[in-house]
Amino acid sequence: MNEDQKKRIRQQYVYLVNNLTDPRSTGLAAHLYQDGVIELRDRQIVEKKKATEDAIKHLLDAVMNSSHQGAFDCFLKLLEEYRQDYLANVLRQSDSSDGTEEYGQDYLDNVLGQSTSFDGTEDNKSPATSVCLDCYQDVCSLCAGCHRRTNVSKKHRLRELTAAASDKCQVHPSIYPNSYCPQCDVLVCERCMVDTHKGHADAWKDVITGAEDLKCKLNGIISEIKDITLNKPSIQKEEQKRLADLDDQRLLAKEAIETREDELYKLVKAGAEKAKEDVDRAYLDIKLQLQITNKIESLEKQLKAYENMVNDASVSSVVKNHAEWEASLKEMLETLSPTSPVPVLRFQTITWAETAIQQAMGAVVIGEITPTLITQHHLQYSKDPKEWPIAVDSMPGGDVVVGTGCKADKTKRRIIICSSTGDIKKEIKVTGLGGLTILRDGTIAVTVWDSSTQEVRIYTKDGGMMSSFKCSTPGRITVNHDGHLVVMDARTATCGNVMVYHTDGTQLRVFTDISVKPVQYVLKCITTTPSGDAIVSDPNDCCIRVYTPEGQLRYAYGGEGVMKSSYGVCVDEDGTIFISDLHADNIHQVSPAGQFIRYVLTAKDGLWAPRAVCINQEGHLVVAQQDGWINTYKYK
Repeated sequence: MNEDQKKRIRQQYVYLVNNLTDPRSTGLAAHLYQDGVIELRDRQIVEKKKATEDAIKHLLDAVMNSSHQGAFDCFLKLLEEYRQDYLANVLRQSDSSDGTEEYGQDYLDNVLGQSTSFDGTEDNKSPATSVCLDCYQDVCSLCAGCHRRTNVSKKHRLRELTAAASDKCQVHPSIYPNSYCPQCDVLVCERCMVDTHKGHADAWKDVITGAEDLKCKLNGIISEIKDITLNKPSIQKEEQKRLADLDDQRLLAKEAIETREDELYKLVKAGAEKAKEDVDRAYLDIKLQLQITNKIESLEKQLKAYENMVNDASVSSVVKNHAEWEASLKEMLETLSPTSPVPVLRFQTITWAETAIQQAMGAVVIGEITPTLITQHHLQYSKDPKEWPIAVDSMPGGDVVVGTGCKADKTKRRIIICSSTGDIKKEIKVTGLGGLTILRDGTIAVTVWDSSTQEVRIYTKDGGMMSSFKCSTPGRITVNHDGHLVVMDARTATCGNVMVYHTDGTQLRVFTDISVKPVQYVLKCITTTPSGDAIVSDPNDCCIRVYTPEGQLRYAYGGEGVMKSSYGVCVDEDGTIFISDLHADNIHQVSPAGQFIRYVLTAKDGLWAPRAVCINQEGHLVVAQQDGWINTYKYK
């Protein structure tokens, strides 16, 4: 700052002190520091001053003593941005030294007059080719050279307009954005970076880098779709196989209808014909879903248009539209993917309403898909003494938690925390472990029953015990929709208690579950529904019993002839129940009302001795087999 400029500030010193808005609350000190006008030490002193007047005085002194050659101009521009134009005008009116001496006012007027703004207007002037991020002005190539040679502005940052964002900042319209905030998905200027986006510093990217990253992401999806179009022959081959399978399913469904028709004689003839029509209609609907090669041909032009649009798009256009483009491209990818789940067509009879002809005839079931194996990993269990999974659950972040049992040595029981791909992250030894469940905060609630201890414990995922409380004969455990712990007792009797606790150990209620047969060495499992009902899985009676939250029996499903052994049980967000039948090597899918839907997995799918099941955070079915395999399936 030259002496004339310092003199102007000194002359208006008292006026500025009395009228300048508090620089601590407006962020003026922070912006002056950001622009290099004042030092960090001065900014800290200003922000620590108790009195506003003292803060303003120190700020003015720091500005006057600044070594920044454009300090005075920068100070005036900030005053205007903070809507104190009258203060800037007071200082400008008597300012005679504006940095033009080096070239002469006539020369600068002649040169600077040749620039035109970026709005495309022309009046025999050169077009703007750069933007000064310190002066917030568009300049032509001649002015840019002058800008770099002038002492006042040679340290300013010039950015070519072809490489910068063409739209100005929406919050600060006088400034061009020079960064991209991925956290907010917007372009931001330097003012935004120290204001509304101050806490996002770790995520900032250069505007060009941000746009290129978004383009790469979109082009990645385009490449995946291209791979599908290039693999059209193999897709056609797979399509023919699936269509053949669909034909077989249609024949099997019609055979089931005819068998049912014979059983119900002439009374259900009309219903049978209608059911056949429904099968054909469903067949055509699914056939259309499977025939994707024609879609590929019709979508190739659309894909090319997307590819050109993405690669030719401006920075601002990419930032504004990438979310919409990405959603559309992902929808195309999902539609064309040959690995998409395939709906299954079959005929399902309804056995519980034989008196009604239409209900007894059954219904065509569509919408179910063949479960897809997503991940599979093997946990090494001890064979001597024998070890097996007794419970499985999923962490909020996707990690799988398995509890192991060992009848011969209770000290060998443990909790294993592993990633979805099987990498073991933590093992927690828990003598007498009876069951486990994951709470909403990611902690692990377990039941313990050994020779000296009967209690419920809560562990952190790092293995530290947070709390515990006494609980009589605890067996399996789950958590309900209220966040309360529900414990099934482990007594070998026909009557067993279902105990509901607050996590601090306060018992809320108890009700009794009654078995037909005395409980043998296999413990009952327990889970809850989204509505709060409790479901007890009884391996000895080969069934599940569903109770209201108050303990009233709603219904039972299963029994001998329906299941060989009812072990693990879980419920998805829709209330659909999944029951693992250990000795039949299958998993029953049952409606919330207790009606059989299908065997969601069987031995034909590679399932063997499923002991424990759960639904993970992504809505997929996780199955723990007796041999140590942990499989995750997409079933809908």
